[in-house]
Amino acid sequence: MADRTYMSLPIFLTLLLQRSASDSESGGGVRGGLGRLSARCLWLGIAVSGFGMILGCDRIPLFSDDSTYRSASPGAGHDPVDESSQPSGGFAGKIVAQGTLQPQTGVLRLMAPPGDRVIRIAVNEGEIVEPGDLLVELESARAKQVELDVAQTKLDEGKQRLAAEASAAQARLQVARAKLRQSEAELQQAQTKLRIAEGEGGELDLLRRAADLAQRKLDRLRDAANDPSTRRLVSDDQLEEEGLKIEESRAGYESAKADAKDAIAAGRLAVEAAEQEIIAAERAIEAAAATGSIGSLEKQIELLKLSLEMAKLKSPIRGRVLSIDSMVGQATTTMPLMHLADTTEMICIAEINVADLNRVEPGQTAIITSPGLVQPLTGTVQKIHPMIAAPGLSNPFPMAPVDRYTGEATIKIEPESVPFAAQRIEMQVEVVIRIEPTQYEMIDSPALP
Repeated sequence: MADRTYMSLPIFLTLLLQRSASDSESGGGVRGGLGRLSARCLWLGIAVSGFGMILGCDRIPLFSDDSTYRSASPGAGHDPVDESSQPSGGFAGKIVAQGTLQPQTGVLRLMAPPGDRVIRIAVNEGEIVEPGDLLVELESARAKQVELDVAQTKLDEGKQRLAAEASAAQARLQVARAKLRQSEAELQQAQTKLRIAEGEGGELDLLRRAADLAQRKLDRLRDAANDPSTRRLVSDDQLEEEGLKIEESRAGYESAKADAKDAIAAGRLAVEAAEQEIIAAERAIEAAAATGSIGSLEKQIELLKLSLEMAKLKSPIRGRVLSIDSMVGQATTTMPLMHLADTTEMICIAEINVADLNRVEPGQTAIITSPGLVQPLTGTVQKIHPMIAAPGLSNPFPMAPVDRYTGEATIKIEPESVPFAAQRIEMQVEVVIRIEPTQYEMIDSPALP
């Protein structure tokens, strides 16, 4: 950060003269006289200090900002800031911060369930992968593939068995429906036959009329037998014969009528039996579908496919393989197997001192440097995050305060600098944000009255 360490000019002179006085007094003899002279100079320094405080010239920078320190240190790489652009008169034209280079969409850490083992790594470090490309195959993939094949075989057999049972039940259903149609036809035929037999000229009608005729004849014979004038003309045998004829006619009539009704009743029973057979056949089809275990097998296959996908790790994005952190034969743990990222767009997350946050705005230009970069990177402040916390990055400037707090700012790397930033992902860099002249702030304290 652009922190400055100040020391009071009078205090600085006073300490310097005091050190000279103590050195002179410790010499003794001739040097003792010099010590007394130095003591006088000490009082003169105190007087000058007071005069300087009155004039408001009591503060001078002891160290410049940390970027100047790093630029002057050995092996510091490129100079991030042109010091000739530093304004005079106590204004600051830049803000210096620490940051890290990251892909804009972040780094994807490819994980695997613990307890498995890597049997194949299908990509190489630095390779570009597409969504769905196989990255790593685990040992459990083979066993899960066998389980999937067995479940698929069971499902196919179950479907075939269900189809056979359904076909048999459908055949029974068709037979039952045929019987129903036949029974309905027989019932209708019996009803029609009865109606015809009871109609005029029908069998039952003739039997009934013959019985009525015989009854009338018998009644006349009885009347003649009871008449004294005609009694001798009618014998008892004639009366008995006519009575038998009447009973025979009536018995034939009742028998024919009963047969017709029995045929109708049998037809109705046949219809009801056929309807019940149809219902039984339909229930058999439903039972075959319910007991075929097709649904459970399909769910089991879906679960096995999901487990197989977990054992064959595929790329969810289009990106570059940053690192491969495992090897064939290594057991899987809670650590990632490899790192992927889309490096077509890069950003830098800078930690800005809270004292400088109000001077940082979206759109400001940033210069990013590090000894590990081929050339300085350029970027633009994209967003200032609201969360404030202790810095997560160490400051290479040894005199930087340690009790400070920072806020994060996202800096979008310009397209021409992206290829260089993509080669140094998560590297700590120095970020210099240039402040426009209209945004300069006074750093020195105001003069005391």
